[in-house]
Amino acid sequence: MAALSFADLLKELPGTSIPRWTVLVNKIQKKEDFTVDKTTDLVKLSYLDKNIEGLFKAGKITDIQTTYRGQELFKTNKGAKLKLTDIFKSGDFGGGKGSGGGADDTERNESAQCLYAALMFYVYKKPQKITKSPSKKDFTTAFRYCDVSANFESMLDLPKDWHESSILGANKLLSLYKGKYEFHRGSTTVGIIELAFKRINQREKAFGNLNKWSPADMYMFTNKGKQVCRAEIAQASTLQKLNALMLKYYKSGDIVGVSLKKIKGSCKYSENNVDADKALVKYKSTQIVANNKTDMFDSMDIYLDHDKGRIQFRSFGGQSSLTGWQGEGKGTTANQGKVSLGPLNYILKSNGIKPLPESQVSAKFADNPSNSYFAEWYGAAKKMKVKGLPKNQKVFEARWKQSARSWRYSKYLGTLLALRFHDMSGSKRNSVLSDIYLYAASKASFSSAYLKLE
Repeated sequence: MAALSFADLLKELPGTSIPRWTVLVNKIQKKEDFTVDKTTDLVKLSYLDKNIEGLFKAGKITDIQTTYRGQELFKTNKGAKLKLTDIFKSGDFGGGKGSGGGADDTERNESAQCLYAALMFYVYKKPQKITKSPSKKDFTTAFRYCDVSANFESMLDLPKDWHESSILGANKLLSLYKGKYEFHRGSTTVGIIELAFKRINQREKAFGNLNKWSPADMYMFTNKGKQVCRAEIAQASTLQKLNALMLKYYKSGDIVGVSLKKIKGSCKYSENNVDADKALVKYKSTQIVANNKTDMFDSMDIYLDHDKGRIQFRSFGGQSSLTGWQGEGKGTTANQGKVSLGPLNYILKSNGIKPLPESQVSAKFADNPSNSYFAEWYGAAKKMKVKGLPKNQKVFEARWKQSARSWRYSKYLGTLLALRFHDMSGSKRNSVLSDIYLYAASKASFSSAYLKLE
């Protein structure tokens, strides 16, 4: 059975905006039964003291985790004291049977990959054919080495395509790693890594979300790896330090984050953010006015072209929206991920380049422009000799007034980004553009190391 974790409580119930901690609070208040993990005993809970009760009822889950790390928080109607991780994550916490779609299926499938990996490492100890149908007894043995968020029963009857994918993925992991591992998805230990990142990123604002830093869906931990999470990773104070630790213990094999894709036929793997010599791109040109357009007023986007494709920058918030400005990588066959304004500014600052104005600044100027705003924008376009630029600033202002608010918001940021690249040296352009390109692909120089199965 999977233990309840602080990371679980911070998530929302599938398909809702309701945080899972409210389930715990309501069950205690209504004196409903809880299952004690690994024993299946049914108990009723109360809080160990009034301070703990107050923090839970206020939803201050991170404060509880920080203050009471590893301590008992509850008492049972049978006189025992329990930690949060002593409680089984039952279906009402989002650990249901996974028969539905969306988030439930994802939780089940990612957890099942952990279970199948444990089968290979501890039960079969050699690769298996995709036709192999494990017994419940084998699954039960393997589950001892898993700490996952999905219900055990939900993983016993996977759809055929996910069963095959899980077999193939587990075979590949067995071929790559030797040693004693636990396989985690949504566990307390995983939560330590995620909370460390979120705490740091809240300050440094390097990433738009966790998956850009690390798209790992499951983790493999040795005993040392679990200890390191609590002793070192939880204490990391900067992104640089956190990444150094994650890389160190990835290379030692103690903490292995694994990104999962559905596998068919054969399993390929790749290591990401492990070597310094990442695949870089070479800058080619900046397009403020597309070849088929008359001037800069014809579209709200700009493009940075490179030897492997291009990155489009524009507002993706809709025609009436003054939000959502970001870059999207365009390849020969498919889009290659996005980079929002916050991470883009982090990249610029990290390379010694002046950041762009914040989104709300551009939005404000779209309705209430200043003289300095027009002078900055027109001056930037003139410096870059933008195609079809009005002959003077007054004509530019007149055209601006006729334009849509979304264009004003989007094109202003795009023009200033283009100016930044115009003013860079050739080597700096390649460096900055490579950072943007790699970030969009979750392979930034400041992303975490991980293994990808596909």
